[in-house]
Amino acid sequence: FTWLPQRTGLAAGIILAGCGAGAFLFVQVQTFFINPHNLDPTVPNEYDSSEKYFDDPGILRRTRQAYLLTAGIYAVLQLIGSLLLVNRFSDSPEVNIERNVETDKLLKSSKQRQSPTSVQVMPTADEVGPRQVICQRAFYYLWLTSMLLSVALFFILSLYKSFGMTFIVDDHFHAIVGSAASVFNSLGRLAFGYVADRFTFKTALVSLCLITSVLLLSFDLTMLMGKPGFFIWVCLQFGCIGGTYAVFPTGTTRLFGKRHFSANYALVFTSGAVAVVIGAIVATSLQTYVGWTNLWFFPAATSGLAGMLAMSTRYFNV
Repeated sequence: FTWLPQRTGLAAGIILAGCGAGAFLFVQVQTFFINPHNLDPTVPNEYDSSEKYFDDPGILRRTRQAYLLTAGIYAVLQLIGSLLLVNRFSDSPEVNIERNVETDKLLKSSKQRQSPTSVQVMPTADEVGPRQVICQRAFYYLWLTSMLLSVALFFILSLYKSFGMTFIVDDHFHAIVGSAASVFNSLGRLAFGYVADRFTFKTALVSLCLITSVLLLSFDLTMLMGKPGFFIWVCLQFGCIGGTYAVFPTGTTRLFGKRHFSANYALVFTSGAVAVVIGAIVATSLQTYVGWTNLWFFPAATSGLAGMLAMSTRYFNV
């Protein structure tokens, strides 16, 4: 945020876009390494005959090897990335002293132009640390909204391919879908980050929740659309997933300031752990008892509830 202090939403989108873009390459690498001949799964799930697993010895062996392959690639990329990290400003004491002197001059000049009654000493949002954050009602609105939306996104991430495999049995096609979806994941972070900067945090969040709900409610229709419809819906859904990781960091800085951003956002991010537990329990039960047709109503409802919660509070008008 120090590089783009007036565009925190865009800054978050740019930084986090790299996380989504990484899957564009690695989904293809992993799929073609593990299943180069595009074999179909053959072992049915004992609880759901429409869901099948692979039993080919080559695929099972290469699955274990894929972890070593990707770990080696990630290690090299992380090393390169860490070597490229730099501070925005110089660490030279002389440069910092000169900058502080210039800043003091500007502040004094600004105060001289103001009348004595117009100068007020107020605590800034930067002073809100983790201990103060957990005592604020706005934090719990933010945490609960994040948790509800994360449940919906968990359903998409964990079940989109299993759902697609029920009517599109093509592992290479799903690899292409995953790669394209990762691009939309990155674009979603940029787009919703821009919306948060251009309008308000509430506008970006409510829009994100509404779009996610509509896409989940209509996801079952892709069974009638085939590959094109499934491709489009998954890409749009992943755009919403990406938007989440740009909107909530922006909201955290708007509500509680930048100084303690890391600690404050870590508290907000604990909502994701709760969402994963809820999503894992509910997704397994729902898929077993109601099937794929009615499964998507639950995550659509949690996303819609998150949107209504965000719309109902004044804290998000930042």
